[in-house]
Amino acid sequence: MSARGWVAAATLAGAALGPRAALAQCRPPEGSNEAKLLAYYAAPIVFAPQTAPRVSRQPITLGGELTYIPEPDPSLQRTGVCFTPKQESTQLSPVFPRPRLSIGLPYGVLVEASYLPPIKVADAEANLFSGAISLSRALVETGGAPVVAAARVHVTRGWVRGAITCAKKALQTRDSSAPCYGSAPSRDTFHPDMWGIDGSIGRAFASGRLDLFAGGGVNWLAPRFRVGFTSGTGLVDNTLVEVDLRRAAWFAGGTWRLLHAWSATGQLYAVPGDVTLGRIGIMGAIR
Repeated sequence: MSARGWVAAATLAGAALGPRAALAQCRPPEGSNEAKLLAYYAAPIVFAPQTAPRVSRQPITLGGELTYIPEPDPSLQRTGVCFTPKQESTQLSPVFPRPRLSIGLPYGVLVEASYLPPIKVADAEANLFSGAISLSRALVETGGAPVVAAARVHVTRGWVRGAITCAKKALQTRDSSAPCYGSAPSRDTFHPDMWGIDGSIGRAFASGRLDLFAGGGVNWLAPRFRVGFTSGTGLVDNTLVEVDLRRAAWFAGGTWRLLHAWSATGQLYAVPGDVTLGRIGIMGAIR
């Protein structure tokens, strides 16, 4: 699994305390860098629709998508509300891949699911499940093709692991009172739990070979970030960062039908104030 950082931060502020556990809980304000980073890296994991709404769909469709994740501004990567101020290592991978399964049911109902097993790719490992259900209805017909609208509910649960608070390049053995004192990178865990609602509208063009769509929605985020770092003096930092956020989002994309049952997809997904993402994908009907 990959994703460019799964974030927020943590450091040791007291390694001189000796071999013991440092357990803490922090709820940063929404305007803090910790909260903004958690929202930033939750955005690529949102289970947005991959295609335009349609009343009649293939019974079963398999596919996948790849989301490009731009690196956040360096000023955003410096945390300081919950921990000793330091720059975090948020670049585990520049992309987030996801397989997708869709099942078309009668009356315009579509069920979608995705599971990313715990396989390590680059510097990140993930175990994520996403699911959604939507209802589509034809509104009007223009130029021989119907304009279709859809309402949808989606949910995501799971975790992503990687060295964020103390990556290998951040480790140091010079000063036991400074952050990241030790020889083993941190093993931090990010839980991007969320659910949301969205709506979209779309239409087919080019004799049905091209579908264009656009829409928007609201996501309720409950990200949790658990630090996992043991210093060279034996101090274990398991600080937990918790925040509850709500984010509006918009998206626009298209599907181009290729040979046989395969189609290529593309999408822009934006969370105003956080990040704008690009997605590409492929999907094929199972006959």
